[in-house]
Amino acid sequence: MGILGVLGVLGIFGAKTALAIYDPLSVPNNKFGIHILETSEINKAAEFVNSSGGNWGYATIPIRANDRDLEKWTKFMEDCRKLKVIPLLRIASFPVEGHWMAPNEYDLVDFANFLDELPWPTKNRYVIIYNEPNHQGEWGGFVNPAEYARVLDRSLDIFHKRNSDFFVISAGLDASAPNGNNSMRAFDYEWAMNNAWPGIFDRVDGWAFHAYGNPAFSTYPNIYSRVNVASYRYEIGKIREIGGMGGTKPIFVTEAGWINGSWLKYAFTEIWTEENIVAITPFVLSAQDGPFVDFSFMRGSEFLGFAKEIMSLPKVTGSPQVNDRGYQGDQGSGKINPSWTGNLPRISNHGWLSLAVQKILAMLTQK
Repeated sequence: MGILGVLGVLGIFGAKTALAIYDPLSVPNNKFGIHILETSEINKAAEFVNSSGGNWGYATIPIRANDRDLEKWTKFMEDCRKLKVIPLLRIASFPVEGHWMAPNEYDLVDFANFLDELPWPTKNRYVIIYNEPNHQGEWGGFVNPAEYARVLDRSLDIFHKRNSDFFVISAGLDASAPNGNNSMRAFDYEWAMNNAWPGIFDRVDGWAFHAYGNPAFSTYPNIYSRVNVASYRYEIGKIREIGGMGGTKPIFVTEAGWINGSWLKYAFTEIWTEENIVAITPFVLSAQDGPFVDFSFMRGSEFLGFAKEIMSLPKVTGSPQVNDRGYQGDQGSGKINPSWTGNLPRISNHGWLSLAVQKILAMLTQK
């Protein structure tokens, strides 16, 4: 049997399923959201995003590859349905040796299979493909835009094949990162992505951006700066210059903010006003005593003053298409298995090794 036949048996190739996602802006949409770190924070998140007449606001939350707990995440989805919050799940690997592990195709398949088991509250199942890969610490200890473009391309194939309700969103980049050994400027990274995988920007269902008050997370809002709260406008404009993005994509501002929340209310009302912005989820609801405490919207169980100002803003009563199919979707084609697509995945910064080779080495060292 030839290689294509083998891959067909594994379930990767076959008839493509027509996308079933809908335009989230085709219905009344509450763009207010918040970034949370733990599933237990969803009640307070709902209180924030659905304040002042709002319903079905958004919550961005990371899910690590070593935290795929079915009971935990099922409860989270059920809570989202009850509280009328739309989850944006950002898939992540896990930290090791001072950086986040670089993912491989097995990770994508495992995530697609796991996330398809969950009782999503809305028809669109929003999945963000990793985080700020233009930083070496976020991507296995190296900066490799061509590899991220390949992973994003495979993510689209894998998630859409698993279930056509998956709405795949690219990673937000750090717009303030410079070119150097440990990072790459956002536009240069995006140019390299499109150069390696032409058309990748048009393939995604939505695009995530990060929009902080930089420099130093404390600068007055400047819509003309490539590193400030309207940085996504600069990125989109530059991408279009190189022919990397044809039409208009839904925008998700999945991280944003200032130290101590300065000017957030102004940004919500005067800057983040584009018609194709679906959600704005500033970072972060509750940092407790962690390293992000200066960005926290809460101290203990209480909202801070700047958070209450945003809560007082009038909001839309959202009306998304809800998922009425329960735990199992009916648009997919069953569980899928990984197949290599020409390149072996880079595992961390220790060379080009497939997972199978690593397992063999592990068995040999145990003897």
